[in-house]
Amino acid sequence: MLRSGAQAELLTLAEKIGAPVVTTFGGKGAFPWHHKLSLQSWLEDWHTTEVLQDADVLVVIGSGLGELSSNYHTFRPAGRVIQIEADLGKLESNHSALGIHADARGALRALIPLVEQQDAVVPELLAKVRQRLDGQNLTVERDILASVREALPDNAPSFWDMTILAYWAWSAWDPRDGAMHSAQGAGGLGYAFPAALGAASTADGPVVDGPVLAVSGDGGAMYGLSELATAKQHNLNVTWLIVDDGGYGILREYMTEAFGAASGTELARPDFVALAESFGIPAVKTSPERLRTDLADALAAAGPRVVVLPVLLRMFAPTHLEHR
Repeated sequence: MLRSGAQAELLTLAEKIGAPVVTTFGGKGAFPWHHKLSLQSWLEDWHTTEVLQDADVLVVIGSGLGELSSNYHTFRPAGRVIQIEADLGKLESNHSALGIHADARGALRALIPLVEQQDAVVPELLAKVRQRLDGQNLTVERDILASVREALPDNAPSFWDMTILAYWAWSAWDPRDGAMHSAQGAGGLGYAFPAALGAASTADGPVVDGPVLAVSGDGGAMYGLSELATAKQHNLNVTWLIVDDGGYGILREYMTEAFGAASGTELARPDFVALAESFGIPAVKTSPERLRTDLADALAAAGPRVVVLPVLLRMFAPTHLEHR
C-alpha cells in the first residue's frame, strides 16, 4: 500500500463509501490518523477485531491478514473479503477471499468509479479502546509515547526495535508526515539504530532533511553499540532513545503472565550515557517527566545524540486469549 503510493486513492474510496479504515502496523501513514473515518491501528484490541469480522464487505489492501493483523488468528470474517495484493503468495493465504492480484494504486483507481456514494458511519470503537485502557492504570506508558510523539518533528522518520514502547507504538503511534519503521515482521532485535543510520546517510549525502529517531530497549541496544562509532564518524543526525528497564522487558512480562515468574530476562548492561560520551556523542539520562524536553533538545541538535530513559513499562492487556 505505502510502496504503491496509493494514499490518495484510499482516501477517495473511503470517503466515497463512508467506510472506516484500520491501518496495519506496517501500513501506518496510509490513511490520516485523525480523519473522521480512521479507526487507527488498534489491531490487538478485540473491539477492532469485532468491527472487522462483522463487516458485510471487508477490503484488505496489501496485507495477508497474518498473526498480528488478525489479532493472533482470532479474526473470523463473517462477510465477503476482497483482498488486493501485489504479492501473489499472500492472496487467500489465511482467509478465503475474492483475490485481486494487482498493484494497490491501480486497483483502487479502478474501483473508485464503480462504487456509490454512501453516508459516513464510524463505530465508537476508539472510545471503547480508550475506556479499556483507562481501566488498566497505563498512564505512564501513554504519557511517554505522547511525549515522544510531541518531541519528534511531524515529518521525521522513526525506527523502532522490539521493545515494549514499540509494541505500544504499533497500535498507538500517529506517524503524521514521517514514516514509522519497525522489525515487527521478522522480530529482529537490534534493528532500530542501524536502520536509522542508514536512513540518515548515503554515499552522496543525507536521505532525509532533518533528524531521525531510533527507539530501542536496553536489550536491543546491546546489538548495535558498535554503531555509535559510525554515527560519530559520519556525524549523522540520529537521536537514539534507549528505554532501560534492566532486561528483556517484554519477555519478562510474557513469562510472568504465563508462569508466574520470569527467568533469564535480566541483563548486565553498560552505563549507556557514559558509553555514548566515550565516543564523543552527547548523551543524557532523562525521566518520564523530562522526556519531552530532553528528546526535543536532542533532536534539534546537529549530529548524533543518545537519550536514556530508565523506566519499567507495561503492555496493555491482551484481548485475543479468551476468543481462541
